Amino acid sequence: MPSPNKKKRKALFKILQDHLGRNLPFVLYKKPGAQILTALLQSDKSLDTTLDFKRPGFVMAPFDAGSGGSSLVFLRPDAHYYCKYKPVKHPTLMADPIPNQVGREIHIDLVAEALKDIHADMLQKVVVSRRFSVPFTADLLDTAHGMMLAYPNAFTYLFHHPGAGTWMGATPELLLKSHDGLGETLALAGTRAADPTLAKHNWTAKERFEQQVVTDFIVHQMRAMALEPQMGPVTNIQAGKLWHLGTAIRAPLPMDKAGALLKALHPTPAVCGLPRDQAHSFIRENENYSREYYTGYLGEIGIEQPECFSTYVNLRCIQIRNGRAFIYVGGGITADSDAEAEWEETQQKSTTVLSFLENSWKAIG
Repeated sequence: MPSPNKKKRKALFKILQDHLGRNLPFVLYKKPGAQILTALLQSDKSLDTTLDFKRPGFVMAPFDAGSGGSSLVFLRPDAHYYCKYKPVKHPTLMADPIPNQVGREIHIDLVAEALKDIHADMLQKVVVSRRFSVPFTADLLDTAHGMMLAYPNAFTYLFHHPGAGTWMGATPELLLKSHDGLGETLALAGTRAADPTLAKHNWTAKERFEQQVVTDFIVHQMRAMALEPQMGPVTNIQAGKLWHLGTAIRAPLPMDKAGALLKALHPTPAVCGLPRDQAHSFIRENENYSREYYTGYLGEIGIEQPECFSTYVNLRCIQIRNGRAFIYVGGGITADSDAEAEWEETQQKSTTVLSFLENSWKAIG
């Protein structure tokens, strides 16, 4: 891998703009809380679908490999740039959800179908999602820059590959990272609107159950691989205008087990459900679109140093295609779910993305 080349932000964005103009693969990303932007550029359009943790690069994996033609993409870092990035105070963007009566009815029906299977004891939990689009005419890199300013504590990225499309997002959810032989993941679930007037959050039993299900699943998968997980306390995690419940889970992780653990964890109950195979089947049969890379995972492999990687669940993301931004949102359904409340939760989640798109679209009534 080439040595990293330091650039000023404007110079780096010019390089990326030229690369995009030639339809060549690249990724621009910033880790949570970091003050460095990283850009990895591939010099040709070849599509590598192998992740072996032996080569440095960047992985973009779909929710369901093979679904809708989506496949894992491993971006080769033929060029590596970075720039120092000191966050500046950025006004909080307060986009409102877009009313959508047809979308509301479709999603409420989908939740009702999920509840039927849950009450019939076919499922314990299932995550259902939806997609909608708005016009997108803004500059792609400027939009990504605004997103990074608005969400400094998320993993923010802009990814382009002619074989996978153009995606950007600001995800709060770590899937798996490893450094110096220690693996770490985050059991994240439960959602509510952030209320700055409250010092504590009175989480419902449903929200706590959702988060515990994810925690139990991760611990079980680790122990099944003879790993020894250690759990931190349940904490409140803010992501834009939303709060979630999260538990950090760590375990010693030899690199020869990294790929197997990643496969064992993805997709977690936070984006799929339980039992996982049945929830996966429900999603394929009942969602009226392909998720592609939404609720997949992405991240760097061996960029900072060998045997070091960090991957994140692809949430709060959009796909840019044919002059439109396709927005993906979803939520976990359990026996205590209310269909109307689930619709409202997806509306609130959509505001994270709409906030950094606000200047590039006009709402259509």
